[in-house]
Amino acid sequence: MKEAKFKSWLEAQDYSANTINTQMSKVRKIEKFFGDLDDLYEQGKFAELEANLKSGTDLPEGLGNDGERRHLPTSLRYYRKFIEWSGLPGGSKLGLTPEDILNAISRCDAAASVDAFIAGQDGLGPPAKFWLLHHGKRYPSKAIVRDALVHVGNGALPGGTECKAALDALGFVVINWQAFKPLRERFLSRMSDFRDFRQQDGAYWTIERGYKDKSIEKVRAIAGSSIDDRTAGEHIYRALSVEAPGLPLSWRTLDEVSKAEPPLRDRFFEIVAAMARSDADPIATITNGAHALESLKADGIAGLRRGEVLAITISVVGTVHPEAATWFKVTRIEEMGKQLFGRKLFGHAQYDIADLDEYLKLMRALFALFAAEFDWNPLDLFDVQGFVWVAFEAKWEDEDAPPEALADVVPDKLIEDGPYWFVGASYGRRDDQVERFLAEGIWDIDKPSDRNREQVMRMQPGERIAIKATYVRKNGLPFDGRGRSVSVMSIKAIGTIKSNPGDGERVTVDWQADYNPREWYHYTYQPTIWEVYPTTEMAQRLIRFAFMHESQDYDWFLRNMSHWGGLPAEEASVPDPVMRSPLNLILYGPPGTGKTYRTMAEAVRLCRGLSEGDPLLTDIERRQELRKAYEELKGQGQIGFVTFHQNYAYEDFVEGLRPQPLADGVGFTLKAQPGILRQMAEAAEASAEEHVLVIDEINRANISKVFGELITLIEPDKRLGMDEGMRLTLPYSNARFGMPANLHIVGTMNTADRSIALLDTALRRRFEFRELMPDASLLKSVDNIDLTALLATINDRIEYLFDREHQIGHAYFIRCTSRSDVDEVMRLKVIPLLAEYFYEDWAKVAAVLGDGDDGESDRMGSFIDRRRLKPPKGLGGDEGAVPRYRWSVRSKEQGFSYDAFATA
Repeated sequence: MKEAKFKSWLEAQDYSANTINTQMSKVRKIEKFFGDLDDLYEQGKFAELEANLKSGTDLPEGLGNDGERRHLPTSLRYYRKFIEWSGLPGGSKLGLTPEDILNAISRCDAAASVDAFIAGQDGLGPPAKFWLLHHGKRYPSKAIVRDALVHVGNGALPGGTECKAALDALGFVVINWQAFKPLRERFLSRMSDFRDFRQQDGAYWTIERGYKDKSIEKVRAIAGSSIDDRTAGEHIYRALSVEAPGLPLSWRTLDEVSKAEPPLRDRFFEIVAAMARSDADPIATITNGAHALESLKADGIAGLRRGEVLAITISVVGTVHPEAATWFKVTRIEEMGKQLFGRKLFGHAQYDIADLDEYLKLMRALFALFAAEFDWNPLDLFDVQGFVWVAFEAKWEDEDAPPEALADVVPDKLIEDGPYWFVGASYGRRDDQVERFLAEGIWDIDKPSDRNREQVMRMQPGERIAIKATYVRKNGLPFDGRGRSVSVMSIKAIGTIKSNPGDGERVTVDWQADYNPREWYHYTYQPTIWEVYPTTEMAQRLIRFAFMHESQDYDWFLRNMSHWGGLPAEEASVPDPVMRSPLNLILYGPPGTGKTYRTMAEAVRLCRGLSEGDPLLTDIERRQELRKAYEELKGQGQIGFVTFHQNYAYEDFVEGLRPQPLADGVGFTLKAQPGILRQMAEAAEASAEEHVLVIDEINRANISKVFGELITLIEPDKRLGMDEGMRLTLPYSNARFGMPANLHIVGTMNTADRSIALLDTALRRRFEFRELMPDASLLKSVDNIDLTALLATINDRIEYLFDREHQIGHAYFIRCTSRSDVDEVMRLKVIPLLAEYFYEDWAKVAAVLGDGDDGESDRMGSFIDRRRLKPPKGLGGDEGAVPRYRWSVRSKEQGFSYDAFATA
């Protein structure tokens, strides 16, 4: 193996001397037992060797015990990464290797000073921007590269950016010093009494370090205890999510996991415990944990997206091994990589170990810088994380308050939280009130509607707020408007909500001083209060523009808006990628399976861009909150609702001729009036927001007649702005009409009314069908009635006697809290529905309820009583007549008995 070069590469990664010595020793051991590592790599045997080292199979004697062997795969990975780095372009374009750069660093160290080293190269001065970091010292990156080139006989004179790229490619770290200096000053101004990281008093200890040390101690104690992995994992996750402010893990994930199926829930907590208890290399532990969590996401825990997987794995391992990793929030780390190092960190859609290596290398480089140049005495990587959290916080709460007043500040409010409030600048009919709002430290609204009042009451302290004014402009645009008027929103002031008195009319606000108004184009909204959630790319760009001082990328919006201020849709480019997946969905199933609830959830999810596993959509306890969100979106016009019936027609749905009285009051004329589909489509086309049209009982109308020629336009690839987008001429108004890509259609159908097999083939081809069947496991026992057994048994019998599409849904029983509730559902809903299913064949109804038998005498049942009727004279008496019965549902006084279902 290339031992000297491998050691040079490890040094270039800023690994500690102890880590370098350990890895060199282990790699030598692997080579001793398996042969030259370079040859093994060339022969493609690294993967097989790594697998054998992990499993312990086919290993020679003398390699060591299991504990020693467990660390060898990680060492092999280090060497493989070194080989792969050696073959990367960048530094190799200039003919340089890591060893060449290290030699240049040694020559710089040997010079009288850095300035003297630079002076030895003609035409170079001290770098203003890029500095190479190595073992905590700063070196002028351009001077280092040019010196290395001279010593390898290359006369190239690369610029600063090219030198940075070469050093990055060779595995070194180059920092943007112009970006770092103001962040350092911000950190020191916010931590005004800061001496170094190890002092256990003052602002830094109070805000950043003290509570983290308590968490480290607690998690280590749990990991070292004798409790089982399942219990330990839950205790560890809670210790890092809900037991104090400022913790790294999400309570939403804890909530979702707690509601997951027991096997999934147990696996999740066992994975957490395994990471905390592992004595393997931390990077290997994080990698194994990430892959395990990704498999859980595939199995049903939808909230385990990339950022959450990274946060859990890196934070858990970092808490136990703070010298190797730290608490983690992907948005904050991505910002650090972008500003300080010019790197896009965690660029893969799923976990990738290369992303983790790069991130930790940058953190180690900052750790060494803090120790060597600043004498800040960092204890571990948690101190680097503390610096990043404080320095990158755009707005520090209570900036001028003494340290003790900051004790409850949670320093990280991620962009993914929301909402962000954009509110009007006027009050009633008076002129612009911004000056008054700023002077009084408030924002208020005159004569709010019920919806406005509800929105104001939901504004919470700590949430960001901006005052806006919206208008249109045609001339003087900062881009080519093609002579069209464009929607503009002026951001006139920004601040943070301090308190809410709860009157639905005002909030107190800490307005940012000396804010200069800025104009934002294309993606605007007219109502007085606009509640923005950062769940789409457009919304995130607006939030960063308004609150994080980013510039607006006009070209991006011109490329991605399906329709923007005044520009006809035929001329517009492709729509926002978020809108390129228009959904046509039909939820179908028996009655009572939660179709209405899922329709609300689906509509809110689409409008707000939420994930399918968001707790707002999945937590039954938040049903009222979901309904409020649904009604609010309906009020804003983003959700439309219609119920189909047998007489519903194209003229109701798309457009039709309606009588309009003539001006003289005598007679009338027919005028084309848009139906709900056209109204929703035109509203969506004029907006960047997602819109949803809900069609209840979609199978009750004649679909072909209701949709007409629009059955083609609803296809995803025929939507406006898509590759095959098209418009048609409507028959009554002769208007050109197309379906925008941001209008989704969600329909419901009750399979007990009409089989899905009978639906029009054209409709079946254009819609996604999602079945919702009864789920008895959602029910619980109420007053010793086993509702799960009750519903499951009833449905088994219905399917046997009729079919699976006529089962009883769990929603009928979901709100039952007492025996009387269950009785009422059975008496008023279930038994009448069974009678309807079986066309008044009460023998089958009785069979479903367990009250049937093969006898012919009177019978007192658990739900239905049977009395044999005496045949009229002349029919041959009792023996010759066909037996007939009178069936009756037991009265409230008689009551129902559920004993037969308790053990069913």
